Amino acid sequence: MTTTLVFDALTKRFGDTAAVEGLTATVHPGRVTGFLGPNGAGKTTTLRMLLGLVRPTSGTATFDGRRYDELSAPVREVGTLLEATGFHPGRSARNHLRILSTAAGLPPGRPDQVLELVGLTPEARRKVGDYSLGMRQRLGLAAALLGDPPVLVLDEPANGLDPQGIRWLRSFLRSLAAEGRTVLVSSHVLPEIEQTADDVLVVAKGRLVRSGTLAELQAEGRGGTTVRTPDGERLAQALADAGLVAHGLGSDELVVQASPAAVGELAARHGIVLHRLAETAGGLEDVFLSLTGQVQA
Repeated sequence: MTTTLVFDALTKRFGDTAAVEGLTATVHPGRVTGFLGPNGAGKTTTLRMLLGLVRPTSGTATFDGRRYDELSAPVREVGTLLEATGFHPGRSARNHLRILSTAAGLPPGRPDQVLELVGLTPEARRKVGDYSLGMRQRLGLAAALLGDPPVLVLDEPANGLDPQGIRWLRSFLRSLAAEGRTVLVSSHVLPEIEQTADDVLVVAKGRLVRSGTLAELQAEGRGGTTVRTPDGERLAQALADAGLVAHGLGSDELVVQASPAAVGELAARHGIVLHRLAETAGGLEDVFLSLTGQVQA
């Protein structure tokens, strides 16, 4: 079974403040969708409305046309990970999942199956209070998978994972989407989204500012040139005088929105020594910063 998520003019106001304003988007099955935005952009509020934890002021968030509170068996239809908390510190991971599984009427062997899926079998009898943040993230993901749901809604699932864990998560999410599941991942780790997502939703100040495939957004990123020089101030001034946009990466390095040839020729005309001149590709980060109005520094 596949499920499509639809946000239709979704709005949430707290007094005079609009946390989310008229958000309309579709999240498709068989794909990983990255949900991006700066802190305070409305990502968490949107997910909480989707999951019935916050009542919208107006608009809807639905799973194949049904709100979360209209689902007949939510655990079997939607797996969620909003925070790696809510675990009893004195209870083992296996017992935590057994309680959830029993409450949902799931088969008794399911907790061990999901512990194996997330790589926690060796730590299944260990008290959750002794778990690292990364291990609690894995346990939260195991809980989300208990009902073998066609939809996964995950808020910052890579938080606390080490590099090996992040690589594992990337592969795991891709495999879930390949099975036809709908995977919605909120994250602020742009390089990780670039290696994981098929589609991207970008929000800023509560509004959807861009949606599309990852490839489409990456293609919109501006290419340019990275240049390193011991005379950064003179080069920056020369670039500005020539109408070229540049921003600093450090005391002696700039990224310029121009070709290496143009930057090299300008530096030569002004007698400026260069220690490095390299072409850089555009990407998701460039587009994200532009869309959300953040200043590159």
